[in-house]
Amino acid sequence: MQLPAKDRSQETLDQVRVNIAFENMVVAVIAGAGAGGVMTFLVRLAGGVLQDFSFSVLLSAFLETLMTAFLIFLTGFISCVALGAPLFRLLEKRKQRSLWPYLAAALAIAVVVMLAASRGLPGPEDLHLETATAIFAPAVIIALIFSRQMRPHWRAAERAEEEPEAAGSNIIRLN
Repeated sequence: MQLPAKDRSQETLDQVRVNIAFENMVVAVIAGAGAGGVMTFLVRLAGGVLQDFSFSVLLSAFLETLMTAFLIFLTGFISCVALGAPLFRLLEKRKQRSLWPYLAAALAIAVVVMLAASRGLPGPEDLHLETATAIFAPAVIIALIFSRQMRPHWRAAERAEEEPEAAGSNIIRLN
C-alpha cells in the first residue's frame, strides 16, 4: 500500500529535518569536545605551572587533552544517535523548539558519565575543577551550540506552520 503524495512529502520533510538536526548535533559535539579538551589542557597546564613545570608536565597535559576530547566526542556521538535524534523527532512532533530540553538531556548525560566515572555516587574528592571542565562544561557548550545552529531552522519551521499556503507557493518543482 502506497502512501498519498502529501503524506510521503511530509515524511520526507520530517526525515530531512531529523538529518539536519543530527548533523548540527555532531558539529556541536565536535566543538564541545574541542572546548572540553582545551579547558582540560588549561587546567592541567595551570596546575603544572603552579607546581613544577617541565616538558613531561606539558606532554602529560597534551595527552590528557587528546584523550578527554576523544572521550567527549565518543560519548556525545553515541548520545546523539541514541538520544538526540529521537528527542528531536519527539519535540518536533510537539512543535517544541527551544534550548531547554536539549540542555536538560545534555546535563543528564553528563550526570550519568559522572556516575560511571566515579563508579557510583561521587564523593567530595571527585568534584573538582577538572570534573567540571571535562564533563559538565562540554555538555552545556554542546547544548548551546546546537540550539544556536538550529534557531534559523526552528524559525523557518514556525513560519511555515503559520503560513502553510505561502510556504507551499515558494516551492518550485523540478520534475
